[in-house]
Amino acid sequence: MLKIACYGYVKKESGSVTGANFLMLQELLERGYKIDFFGWKDSNFPFELIGCPNFVYYELPKQSIFREFIKGFLPKLLHNTFNQTLGALMQNLYSERRNQKNILKAVVAQHAIHQYDLLLFLGLYGTFNVDGVPTVSWVQGPPQTEWHYIHKLQKILVQLCGPFVYWQLKAFYTLKYSRLRFEVWKTDIFICGSKWSKEQLVAYGIQPGSIKILPYPMDIPFFNDESQVKKSQSTVKTFLWLGRIDPRKRLDLMMEAFALLLAERQDVRLKIIGAARPMYKGYKQLIDSFEAQEHIEYQPSLSRSTIPDLIKSCDVLIQPSEGENFGSAVAEALCCGVPVILGPTNGTQDFTSPTCCFLFEDYTPEAVKQTMLEALEKIEYSADTISSIAVTTARKNFQLEKVVDNLEEVFQQAVDSYYTRFSNQIS
Repeated sequence: MLKIACYGYVKKESGSVTGANFLMLQELLERGYKIDFFGWKDSNFPFELIGCPNFVYYELPKQSIFREFIKGFLPKLLHNTFNQTLGALMQNLYSERRNQKNILKAVVAQHAIHQYDLLLFLGLYGTFNVDGVPTVSWVQGPPQTEWHYIHKLQKILVQLCGPFVYWQLKAFYTLKYSRLRFEVWKTDIFICGSKWSKEQLVAYGIQPGSIKILPYPMDIPFFNDESQVKKSQSTVKTFLWLGRIDPRKRLDLMMEAFALLLAERQDVRLKIIGAARPMYKGYKQLIDSFEAQEHIEYQPSLSRSTIPDLIKSCDVLIQPSEGENFGSAVAEALCCGVPVILGPTNGTQDFTSPTCCFLFEDYTPEAVKQTMLEALEKIEYSADTISSIAVTTARKNFQLEKVVDNLEEVFQQAVDSYYTRFSNQIS
């Protein structure tokens, strides 16, 4: 069984990439893989795995000492401003490079003792190589995705949050991608979450044969527990937005489309669960200033344990994001038997069915509204069938064991192709 050196974003009972990564590591350990995980206890510490056979945690030297030292002299009121300006600049110019050197040093030292078979990065692009070890990076999306859509949506962002936020983000991502463009090429096999992401990676210059597509695994029993709350038979239909609020997620589009929907139907509600960073408070004001407040409900967050009940209490999950590699909330909704509405650049559509997934063709309020009407019409006549197909679709695509079966094949391919290449170079 392979011995793996691993670094990445991992957290139990969390949504999105961090929770999926925890499930995968846990399953790999149960299958006998030996995993050495490198990280920091204050930010990246899957403590629940401590004590598992074949798992070793290596704590790295404390990060961002100088940055935290400077922040310590500032009043708490200025901490967010510091993090988004000088702190972010320090992170890109110095702290991140220092951190990667510490990780590389630790991995190389342990490789000299244990001889790793594979280097695995979870949730990010591999930032270094180790001689004689193939590198697999399970990435969250194509390079420059966030900046591409921030720039594309500049007019809306400036209107809601002001020009300073836009230029601040431009400086941050310019520095970040100046580093990333060198790191991308350190990976042997890339794993992404959708065909859309693969197309973007190929356009970036990565060879198609080195890119594999896998969905994030889901804890299906957690979401599909029969004892959980069932939807009421209320005549009022509820749409759910679940996830963070930032420019690419298109809350502006959501609110405009919902306003159009209310002009045609009053038997609808919109629940919005998701936080906006302080710099994006202008997006939050779209909720606060919405005229029909009686038709919306907002909460910045909920405990993870309540998410299945929340989803099941709603009729449709809507995710109008642009450039979505893989929408975990979409997968979670399908696990709960709830249909979804997605846009044309939402890669999660690869793992849905036309019966339980409604696609709008353009990122316009009118197109989104029409798709919301279509979804309402369908669920009013065949809600049980749609729910059943949604669950079946989720089990087919997001079952943990199936995803890890495919992941094992990727690991083996990475090892085989690496050593074939190495042997050819020697001969």
